[in-house]
Amino acid sequence: MKNIFFIIAFIFFSNIYGQIKLSAIQGYWVKNKVEMKDGSDLFDRFVEDSAYAEYRIDQNKLCINSSPIHRTNESCLDFNLVNDLIRTSQYAGFVIEKVSNDSLILSEKIDGLTDDKLKRLYFSRQEFVLAKFKEENKNKKNIIASKLFTPKTSSTIEIDLNKAFKNNYSNFELIGSFKIYPAQKKVKTAITFSTQNDSSRIRVVKKVIDHSFEKWDLKNFRDYESIEIPFVLKSEITKRYWGIKVVFFTKDLTEFERIYGIKMEDLRKSSDYFKKALVAYDEKRYSEAIKYFTESYSLDHKNIDALYNKAAVYFESGDKKNACQVWLEISMLGQVNAKQLFLEKCN
Repeated sequence: MKNIFFIIAFIFFSNIYGQIKLSAIQGYWVKNKVEMKDGSDLFDRFVEDSAYAEYRIDQNKLCINSSPIHRTNESCLDFNLVNDLIRTSQYAGFVIEKVSNDSLILSEKIDGLTDDKLKRLYFSRQEFVLAKFKEENKNKKNIIASKLFTPKTSSTIEIDLNKAFKNNYSNFELIGSFKIYPAQKKVKTAITFSTQNDSSRIRVVKKVIDHSFEKWDLKNFRDYESIEIPFVLKSEITKRYWGIKVVFFTKDLTEFERIYGIKMEDLRKSSDYFKKALVAYDEKRYSEAIKYFTESYSLDHKNIDALYNKAAVYFESGDKKNACQVWLEISMLGQVNAKQLFLEKCN
């Protein structure tokens, strides 16, 4: 019996404390889910659950690419693998919670941040994802690409379009798609909707995309007659910004609002109010601090810290009723920490 116990204990402690081999995590991984580490709903301005993320892990580099269609914006971090920690700096890294042949779970580790500020990310190995989609489409000759199953280009179509317009921008939006024909070595673009009837601008868009065939890597797509990629395009000129943005794999123009969301001017104003609130709090001007935190959150609904601070000021100033109301509001946004504060402080 003692020998059996020893073997079980050895296996258990080896799994917990053993060094994870680098070969187990090397390769390309595609994110399929993300959540806050404490179980709260995702609440982050820059990382949407539906956003694409590809992690490439090499010998000593972790490279992150946020575009499913090209890797020109890839950013890389040096790392050391220490037991189950991918250490990217003295203060930060990723804990490997689980790794198998086809899946990987990482959680952020940043000194000074609690679990409600950190994320847990779920990945699938890219080659398994590609194999699955190829199997599902094996009897098809004409397919529609998706974020997880698409040819990739060596250039950035957005940059090519901005160069083609030569700063001659105007405000318009359009919906379209283009088909890549591997055997015919051509790309054909179709525009199905535009808010502007300027045919010369539409011709520029079509010309740039139609002349992009040589830039596409079609290694996994040569058996198809055509690969269609839908997209939406927004050209904008304002006092603060001008240029063209493109979102692929959608025909929904509201996608720009989801991705780019808050205006930069409102983001700056929200930050200014947040700073004013902190100053007012330090000087014990609680009513002003509450007012400024309220203004900060009204301008930027991703700034959940403004709500947490507003509740804290209410509570510290003796207004338990309003503090509890704000904690309840935050908990309704799916935040575990706020729910715990409500249960602890508001009985």
